[in-house]
Amino acid sequence: MNKLQQIINNKWFPFIFITFAIGISLFQHYRIFNLDFIGVHTWRQTQTQTVILNFAYDDFNIINPRLNDLTYNNGLYRMEFPIMQWLIAGLYKLFGNHIIITRLFIFCVTLFSVYGIYKIATILTSNKLFGYILSWLFLFSPIIYYYSVNPIPDNMALCFGIWCIYFWVKHLKSETKISFISSCIFLAFSIALKLPFIIFGGMYLSKFVSNKIDFKYNLKYVFIPFLICLPSIIWYVLVISSWNGNGVVTGVFKNKINLFEFLDIFQFNLLSTVPELLLNYATLPFFIIGFIILLKKINFKNQIHSSFLFVAFLASCYFFYEINMITKVHDYYLFPFLPLIFIIVLVGVIYAIRNNSVLIKYLLLLTIITCPITAYLRCNSRWNIYNPGTTKEYVIYKKKIQSVLPKNAKVIVDNDESNCINLYYLKRKGWGIQKNTLTEDILIERMKIGATHICSDNDISKLPLVEKYLDSLILEIPPLKIYKLKHL
Repeated sequence: MNKLQQIINNKWFPFIFITFAIGISLFQHYRIFNLDFIGVHTWRQTQTQTVILNFAYDDFNIINPRLNDLTYNNGLYRMEFPIMQWLIAGLYKLFGNHIIITRLFIFCVTLFSVYGIYKIATILTSNKLFGYILSWLFLFSPIIYYYSVNPIPDNMALCFGIWCIYFWVKHLKSETKISFISSCIFLAFSIALKLPFIIFGGMYLSKFVSNKIDFKYNLKYVFIPFLICLPSIIWYVLVISSWNGNGVVTGVFKNKINLFEFLDIFQFNLLSTVPELLLNYATLPFFIIGFIILLKKINFKNQIHSSFLFVAFLASCYFFYEINMITKVHDYYLFPFLPLIFIIVLVGVIYAIRNNSVLIKYLLLLTIITCPITAYLRCNSRWNIYNPGTTKEYVIYKKKIQSVLPKNAKVIVDNDESNCINLYYLKRKGWGIQKNTLTEDILIERMKIGATHICSDNDISKLPLVEKYLDSLILEIPPLKIYKLKHL
């Protein structure tokens, strides 16, 4: 242990560690940086990238995020406050339209998250060794591995949330006002980027379980965070009313599921999503060890312990409220759980290092060595151009398709429930139509408001009520066909 600590304390070790960790991750993602957005959750990725491109080349006003979906007025659709999209768009305005800009930006955000995990571990343990180990395990969590180069705002929200936690723990240890204010500011940005991260505000309630200071004095730990987070909260109050049909808002109360479905989703996330994606099977033993130790040693009067307990309680409420939306698919909805999960892992790592068992130390070494490999094996197959999350011809032949469509074309895309994915690949604005729902009335309505072309991977030319509105076939890449529409 002493020899290992000497190595860790060597002034060259941080440089070697950072170079090695980032080098492995860059090598693993090398083919991805210039790859278009495909795979799991293409819908959310292309939606985010569309907002970025529209900021860069249409309207740079941060309060006007736009989609290519003209179902909304001029594509204007306000969800999370688009800080991340706006910043990336600024880089596009400077350096041009290159997909690697988005991926590298997200990768850098992930590295700041990893550094935040390192800082949390070191401030909790006063030992850099635990910080290095935990940050390594976090970097090679499969879910971090996958989303570390994919544009979803949850990534930056998680980053700010991690730093919110760090500064709060620092405040509890040092009682410095600047740390408390910094924690609140990071929380405000985290909430602005993704509303569920509001659960991290539960940390401040830990002051009310302390016997040291009176209740009235502790009210500032509610009032000040609320005041600093108020602009983020106001944004959501103003925009949520426009989220028509969004099940995230109403949660499980309006979109009810039966008990069997509830238990099935719960057990899937607990027994599959958590160990496979959030943790990594290689890291799982130390999560289990940490969890068992915490059950025995948790101290409700300890403000650091109670801070994480309040967040864990609110995170559980969030999960059960959104369980019908999370289902077995939306793994990134579970990002708020990651800091809690890896703090539990930290407890297991501390036990392994301080335990006299050589076997458990070798198990930790094996975990450190294998977790980059297991993360790669679990998630690399998600980037499969022949299974991109939509009709593959849109992806493979996107440049050819874009070349036959006029730049000002407004396109109806048949068989696209997302209203985002295929319009992104077409690089055009228009409307998505769900599978087998295209009717003459819908077609006429879209043509009256400017539709000039229609794309479909169904043979719509055989639909008698639609055929008469087709002017000419301008491209056929089976099963995909693109038609020019007649003028009404």
